[in-house]
Amino acid sequence: MRKTTRRVENTMKMDREECMLLGGDFNGRIGERGARNWEEEKGDGRRKTKDKVENAEGKRLIEWIEENGWEVLNGNKRGDEEGEVTYVGSRGETVIDYAIVNEAAWERVKEFKVGERVDSDHLPLEITIEGTNQEEKEKGEMREEEKKVIVKVWSEHGVREYRRRLEEATFKEQEIEKMVTELKEVIEKATKKKEVIVRGAKGAGKKNGWWDRECEQAKREVAKALRGWRRNKIDRSRFLEAKRRYRERCREKKKQKREGEEKEIKEIRTEREVWKYINRERKKKEPVSEKITIQEWEEYFMRLLEGRKEEGKVGTQRKEKQTVMEETEITAEEVGRHIRYLKKRKAPGWDGVQNEAWMYGTERMVKRMVELMNGVWRGKGFPEDWREGVICPIFKKGEKNRPENYRGITLLNTGYKLYASVLSERMKREIEEKGVLPDSQAGFRKGRGTVNNAYILPPFFLNSFLAKWSRMYTLFIDFKAAFDKVDRVKMFECMRERGISEWLVRKVEEIYARTRNKVKVGEKEGEWFETTKGVRQGCPLSPLLFTIYVADVDEMLKKAQAGGVVVGREKVWSLAFADDMVIVAKSEREMKEMMRNLEKYVRKKKLEVNVEKTKMMVFIKRKRKNEESEWKWEESKIERVSEFKYLGYTFNERATVRAQVREVVRKANKVVGCVWGIGERMWGGEFGRRMMMFESMVESVLMYGAEIWGWKEREEVERVQEKYLRWVLGVDRETPGYIVREECKRSKLRVKAGKRAAKFEDRMSGREECRILTECYREKKKDADEKEREKYCRRNGYAREEVERMRAEGRWMCAELSERDRDTDKQERRERIREARYNREYERCVTEDVPVYLGRESTKERKMMARFRCGNEERENKYWMEEEERMCRMCREERETIEHMWRGCGEMREREEKERGEILNEDGREIGWMKEVWKRRERIEKERGGE
Repeated sequence: MRKTTRRVENTMKMDREECMLLGGDFNGRIGERGARNWEEEKGDGRRKTKDKVENAEGKRLIEWIEENGWEVLNGNKRGDEEGEVTYVGSRGETVIDYAIVNEAAWERVKEFKVGERVDSDHLPLEITIEGTNQEEKEKGEMREEEKKVIVKVWSEHGVREYRRRLEEATFKEQEIEKMVTELKEVIEKATKKKEVIVRGAKGAGKKNGWWDRECEQAKREVAKALRGWRRNKIDRSRFLEAKRRYRERCREKKKQKREGEEKEIKEIRTEREVWKYINRERKKKEPVSEKITIQEWEEYFMRLLEGRKEEGKVGTQRKEKQTVMEETEITAEEVGRHIRYLKKRKAPGWDGVQNEAWMYGTERMVKRMVELMNGVWRGKGFPEDWREGVICPIFKKGEKNRPENYRGITLLNTGYKLYASVLSERMKREIEEKGVLPDSQAGFRKGRGTVNNAYILPPFFLNSFLAKWSRMYTLFIDFKAAFDKVDRVKMFECMRERGISEWLVRKVEEIYARTRNKVKVGEKEGEWFETTKGVRQGCPLSPLLFTIYVADVDEMLKKAQAGGVVVGREKVWSLAFADDMVIVAKSEREMKEMMRNLEKYVRKKKLEVNVEKTKMMVFIKRKRKNEESEWKWEESKIERVSEFKYLGYTFNERATVRAQVREVVRKANKVVGCVWGIGERMWGGEFGRRMMMFESMVESVLMYGAEIWGWKEREEVERVQEKYLRWVLGVDRETPGYIVREECKRSKLRVKAGKRAAKFEDRMSGREECRILTECYREKKKDADEKEREKYCRRNGYAREEVERMRAEGRWMCAELSERDRDTDKQERRERIREARYNREYERCVTEDVPVYLGRESTKERKMMARFRCGNEERENKYWMEEEERMCRMCREERETIEHMWRGCGEMREREEKERGEILNEDGREIGWMKEVWKRRERIEKERGGE
């Protein structure tokens, strides 16, 4: 197994962007591990397979696969949905034959299945790969080149032109409908547009996104000058000047593009944003099945949203006389703040107005938008355009020809979304002031996030009572299309019952008085239909409205007096983040009673539980034999699992962080494989930008949940960074991690993880926004078994009690603790270098800052210097090899060291004596000698027959 893995890694070392497909008998059983889970998906992370057993060889195999960010096709790809057995022998049926691919190859594999065979115990693995027929490819490119579209230009020049035209525009209309139409027309006329070829255009510049009309014009001028010079109509200097201007223009456009890409990458914060960026760069887009007609799409979404073709009111407007407006009018400051929150490159609604139109708009345009919003706010009417939404199906997983395997993304007009954002902000403020939502609901509330609930659930507050009750029953509830099933009339009733001001309720009722949608798939469009159920998908108000809709669930559970657990001075029945809900109990009887009560509640709210995705987990110290109980929701069985992913955090039944750390490492390795190829295409070997990609994209995935697990150094987490650094430097995999980190001046990731954990507790100290979280924090401090936090504090020169005392005095400790941890890590790294058996002389090459050579333009020279400095080019460093193998590869007379190759090797010309530090100086002054060594070695090895 180890020989196989080493051989594969060596093959892939130089071609990490290429497609890799590895298949055969690995003689290992990986059980249900190896599932392909993405982003913050909920689930138990298990792969479909008919062989549930995991053995030692299989464990090593799956760890190797995950470390390299690869995928198992068995049980993950279409054609093998159930994970068929691959070996049928006299001793049983197992899965020991696997097909393994990297991310580049995953996109090319269309189908995988286990075939039939009678002359062997091993069944064949049959893989269908996307065709590469050159003729079809050329035809496809021709078809793509013929496709032209009109796009809006938001380049620097385009924005200037847009703002100039807006300043010249006039606004006259006063009626709401006419104001909306006028504003839309002004924006449309002011926006600069151009005709572009969507895909398949010739020229790398066009594909890279920086080529525009200015470049095209400059190129035509060069061509014209060239023709004039060849015909002796102009002199050579004019042609060269035109050529110089053209090249400068291209360089400037490339620079702007690179700076834009760098800014976008630096702004990435979440795993969802990471994968969105990666998929866009890889041009990964799952096409919608053409076998589903537009009429079928229409019928599906009409059923889901209780739509109807007939025009008219849906009965959600109240007939009473309107109340007096108590709220203040919408201000330009409010609108401007929400415009700043907008993101670029988002699909517009039916009116075609993009976010960029507001982001780059003038003060006059924003002022006009404020006037329009206040007209709506005061009750002068509601724009019909704002009632419209375009539903675009996005494939999830499963059979592509079934509409239910798609989720609908509704594109709303951006002007409406700005208005809804203002309403949402005002409603949030009122909710917090009046205490409308229960403390257990963390969704979309200021100062709360998904990590809060992950902190409250295991492995933390459970530790305080596992000793008392020995177990805790937890039901992770998944609602089926929760937002789409909200009863609007009941929702308005809930808003009034919870104390939301009548004026805000009326404004929401006005939005839902009539909502219209149409389905759009590619160029095909359905007819408009009205919807009477659900909150609007894609609307900033919708998550908040749903949380209000289910805000009384805790009251119901509390009233029933069943289940729940006590932590500190608080009793907790449920935790929720919008529609992601968990209920907890300390006994099986109480949990079953809670489930019966919740069933009634769900029916009353007209919601539906997805039983297949709803899971039971029992947090327990030690599982007893034959204790498995049956769990049911109504008449359907609920599965009990040992691991479950909730809000992106993976819990296990032992209440440890092991499952979450393993999961973030698996995902981070996958991201490393993806961003490496993107970085190669964008930046080549630029050290600074490659590290920027790691910090923004890999760490965004790797550090999720570090607020919980970050107190302790995790070797598997550190290995992700060290692997990436080896790739960047181009050094061997045997190069110790402390050397590559010293060469790149990178601290261990434990420093950042510890800082996040300390900052999270700094924020909690003295805060009372979430009573449950505060109580968990207090209980956590009492936990005598908690060692990791204590060790972290002591490592950085503080006792835990001292840190708590300083926090109580209002002092934030995260910055000071992390700075000390960084210094400690540096000292530990330097100590390891001094005591190392590998590259013992590396200490003489150490610099205080990032070595100068890493800024060189030549990737080859950078990697060459890194290999010499890090000890890869000295066989003497490989202490685990036989003596003969450590000899100089040129003369074979002495051990291969820098000093020997510099002066003692008979195959190299003699040089004046120099210190190692000078030979391997960071400025690369002896790069010529290094090149000579490489060439000489290569020539000698060829003469010896490739020994």
